[in-house]
Amino acid sequence: MANTVRTAYSELRRLSLLPLLWWGMAGALFISFASWGAGAKYAVNSWLVPLHLDWLRYGHGQLLCQVFFWLGILLLVINWVRLGAFLLDNDQRALLSAPAIGLIAVVWMVPFLITGPILSRDVFSYLAQGAIQHAGSSAYQVGPNILNEPGHVDPLYLEVSADWRNTTTPYGPLHLGLMELIIIITHNNIHAGVFLVKLLCMLSMVGIMWGAQTIARSLGTSPVWAIWFAGVNPLMLLHLVGGMHNEAFMVALMVVGLALSLRRQHLLGITVITLGAAIKATAFVALPFLIWIWVAHLRAAGKTQQTTAPGNIPDAAAAVESRGKLVGYFFATAAGGAVLSVAIFAAVSFTTGTGLGFLAALQGSGKVINWLAFPTALAHFTAMVSSHSGGPSFTVTLGAARSIFSIVMGLLVILVWAHYRKTPLQALRGLAIGFLVLCFFNSLAFPWYYSWILGFVGALALSRRAIRIIAAFCAWGCVIVLPYGIIGLYNYFWASAALVVGVTVYWFLGRGEHTWPLTAATLPISERPAGATACGAEDAPSTTPLPAPGA
Repeated sequence: MANTVRTAYSELRRLSLLPLLWWGMAGALFISFASWGAGAKYAVNSWLVPLHLDWLRYGHGQLLCQVFFWLGILLLVINWVRLGAFLLDNDQRALLSAPAIGLIAVVWMVPFLITGPILSRDVFSYLAQGAIQHAGSSAYQVGPNILNEPGHVDPLYLEVSADWRNTTTPYGPLHLGLMELIIIITHNNIHAGVFLVKLLCMLSMVGIMWGAQTIARSLGTSPVWAIWFAGVNPLMLLHLVGGMHNEAFMVALMVVGLALSLRRQHLLGITVITLGAAIKATAFVALPFLIWIWVAHLRAAGKTQQTTAPGNIPDAAAAVESRGKLVGYFFATAAGGAVLSVAIFAAVSFTTGTGLGFLAALQGSGKVINWLAFPTALAHFTAMVSSHSGGPSFTVTLGAARSIFSIVMGLLVILVWAHYRKTPLQALRGLAIGFLVLCFFNSLAFPWYYSWILGFVGALALSRRAIRIIAAFCAWGCVIVLPYGIIGLYNYFWASAALVVGVTVYWFLGRGEHTWPLTAATLPISERPAGATACGAEDAPSTTPLPAPGA
């Protein structure tokens, strides 16, 4: 391990990438220190009070923290984009190995260990749900308001955002089991509970990076691009580690499950993805696409056996036999996978003592309204147009739009699943598009929902234009949420500023070749790091080149 770190560090020094490493870390440190004054502040029992630092949460102190917070985000985004520009130079992309970019991700992530909750107060809701379960109630039937008893107010109740105090949880039984376990371990200490959730999020990020690069290696694509999107990406670091969203657990389990399936460990892959769905039901969407991966592997194994078998089969008969086998493979894998998934989910529900109450609680998330989801954006536009003609109100239009697009969303996901079926790469591209459909047409969407896709999209052999578009959106998503958790979608000045950031990133990555102090031509072959031929010794660069600029 130590040798790997030293080799990766030497590689970054040889490539003159150490400034990116340290400036990005500086940005993460700025965010970490500023979080205690600008982030989602503790309502009670803040450790700043006994240290006489409570002034950081108000007035000029808070303003100073906000300045450092945004400076830190800009440093992270700028250095992530500059690293992407380095990778877009084909000659120099071949120099960087997966351990080297993995080291950047870890160094940038470590400062978040001392970060207070930022960009969201959801971590307090998670802990409150664990406290509810530990007290013997069901978080599927009551919200954190049950902690507000006459004569005794649990501090957790005061920390939960007022919008969610009366809302039941939409999360799965494994989420509740983990949160209850944290409450038991920490004896209901809020600071210790938040720290353990942070550790789980950081471990999840490590799992995401492992899964992302494993998927890339299985597909014959670049693990470096996979880690650039999944691990070094500021959107992932800020929202999954800094914001401590349970998307981190779900995405980690899903990506690891996909990686295991691509390594032909299909039953284990289904098991791990089902555990992800037991955190958040979104992971269930990955299971149907897993069928195509399994079928593709069975088909490849069948072709190998047919090639080596004695005798010749007429073409027509062989085609019929092949189609019959494919149908058999499909039903066998679908049925077997479904039975295994249901059994695992039932076992988790029984072990945690919960149930399937989260299915009904999913409707509670409908109270969130923002125009990042297409039904809400359409309702806003329709209400604005019809307001002068006595048309339906925004509430009526929103309800109708959500009902209609929930059907459209389901149909589109099915069509995407049926179309992207021929190869494992196609299946994962279909899964990415399916998640995009969910984000666009669901009743609500947040910037961190796109972590569902970012966990594996870098392994899908993207074109330059696709890389630029995704990077621009990620940069936009880093800026659109305010430090204390309010989304700036309805602050049109702030939304415009975030748009400028995204457009700038798209422009910068499209400038063409980028000049760096050290190029492939100037580095002797004997001095190139192990795996320099394609971001890893087992990845041939000639098989997964990036398209020419503008492709």
